[in-house]
Amino acid sequence: MSPPFERSPDRTPESHEDLQELALRAATGSRRDLQELLHQIHVRRLAHGGARRILADATDVDDAAQETLIAVARGIGTFEGRSRFTSWLHRIAVNAALEVVRRRNRAGAPTDEPPEPDPAGGTLRRMSSMAATRIDVENALGRLPEQYREALLLREFEQRSYEEIADLLQLPVGTVRSRISRARRLIGIYLNIS
Repeated sequence: MSPPFERSPDRTPESHEDLQELALRAATGSRRDLQELLHQIHVRRLAHGGARRILADATDVDDAAQETLIAVARGIGTFEGRSRFTSWLHRIAVNAALEVVRRRNRAGAPTDEPPEPDPAGGTLRRMSSMAATRIDVENALGRLPEQYREALLLREFEQRSYEEIADLLQLPVGTVRSRISRARRLIGIYLNIS
C-alpha cells in the first residue's frame, strides 16, 4: 500500500524538534508542510503509539491512526506550539482510540450504569483476584468521562509525573491527583472490582 501523503523531497525531519518546526509552519497554513507532517506521522507510525496502548485489535489501531491523521489535518491551525507537537499528537491519537472504543460500545455493548461502590468495599472483588482482559479495560476507559480518562492515561500509560500532567493539562497538581484518583475508582467500578 502506498503512503497516502506526498513527501516533500527537500525536507525530511530527523527529530522531534524538526517535527515541532514543521508543525508550526503547517499551522500557519503551509499546505506543503502539512503534507510533509502527515507523511512523517504516517511513516514513523507516530499515531499508533497512543492507540496501541488502548486498543487490542490491530485493525482498530489502524483505524484510530487514520482518524488521527484526519484530525491533525483538520486541526493543525489550532496548534500553537505551547506544548511539544508529539504531546499534542499523542492526545489526538488517544482520543481517536477512545472514539473507536465508544463506537464499538454503541454498536453492541450494554449501556447499564455501573453499580455504586459499597463504602466498605466488601461486595466488590479485589483487583488482584481478577484478571481483567484488555478489552474489558478498553471498555472501562471508554466509559470514563474525558477529564478523568485523559489524566489517567497520561499517568498510567505514559508514566508521566503529576507535575508533567498538570503542565500538559494546564491544571493544578491537586486537581490532577484528584482526577486520577476518581478515574481509578471508576475503572474499579466498571470492572466490578475494588
